[in-house]
Amino acid sequence: MILVTGSTGIVGTRLLFDLIKSGVQVRALKRKDSDTAFVKRVFQFYDSQNGEAFFSKIEWFDGDITDIASLEQAFIGVTHCYHSAGLVSYDPRDTEKLHELNTEGTENVVNAALEAGVLKICHISSIAALGRAKKGTFTTEKNYWNRDNNNSLYGLTKFMAEREVWRGTAEGLPAIIVNPSIILGPSKPHQSSGMLMSLLRKGVAFYPKGIAGYVDVRDVSKACISLMNSPIENKRYIINAENLNYKTLLDTAAGIFGNSKPKTRLHPWMLSLAWIGARGWAVITGRKPKITRETARSVSRENTFSNSKIVEAIPINFVPVGEALLYYRSFFD
Repeated sequence: MILVTGSTGIVGTRLLFDLIKSGVQVRALKRKDSDTAFVKRVFQFYDSQNGEAFFSKIEWFDGDITDIASLEQAFIGVTHCYHSAGLVSYDPRDTEKLHELNTEGTENVVNAALEAGVLKICHISSIAALGRAKKGTFTTEKNYWNRDNNNSLYGLTKFMAEREVWRGTAEGLPAIIVNPSIILGPSKPHQSSGMLMSLLRKGVAFYPKGIAGYVDVRDVSKACISLMNSPIENKRYIINAENLNYKTLLDTAAGIFGNSKPKTRLHPWMLSLAWIGARGWAVITGRKPKITRETARSVSRENTFSNSKIVEAIPINFVPVGEALLYYRSFFD
């Protein structure tokens, strides 16, 4: 039996699809109020003929990575675990939730896996948990996280989550850690990747100067499963298809979705005014800000990531960003 946490998220959903399609038994950990109908819709998008049948084979399990008792029950009979549950947020008001879900939740998963005698675990982390290379060079798996203005609170909690996984390996739990860049795929508008996809679908008039890495969720899932099925253990891998500046990304999306290309560059002072204004509006309305100081900083940075280690480890040909956006266009129409 294979357990997938974060089963209704962008990565978890694709993992469920690929695992079930391969014919293995899968248990999906979800909260009681999780939207499984959305997962079914995604399955049908991936495979219009067999998606519903694949979806019906999921063994749903109500629980939470912060609930130790439910985790212990979820791990009964489990041999392998894909841990993709967590929270992506750059809102300082989510500080406690980030620590609870990303760090403490991963600690609970590792402990439950150790207790259940799980043979191997794959932890889906993030490039946010890595340090940044010097300008003009690629970030690799050797760039260790350090606390400075280049890293976020989210990055801190993902780094601390990874420490829990490494602690598990020291106690005898074989593990793989993957660090995906920005993930493209089917998602809801309020989810991190979903917000980006919605932005690309609608089009914008402005673009920031930064550079970021992107990867199709299909490649993230493929890499995770390939690594889990291999003898490789206790290693980490960056999962990244392309590094693009935001102008190129937005121009590509505009051509695919039929929007006008952005013409005005956003300077750092403009972004500072934007996040300050968004914070004030959030205080008035009680809603989450659409842009925070951390996100404003991140879109101005030039971050590039190397995928050489994963390419050498497993057979994988990454889907180009333009091809990924074209594939998912109909899902967001």
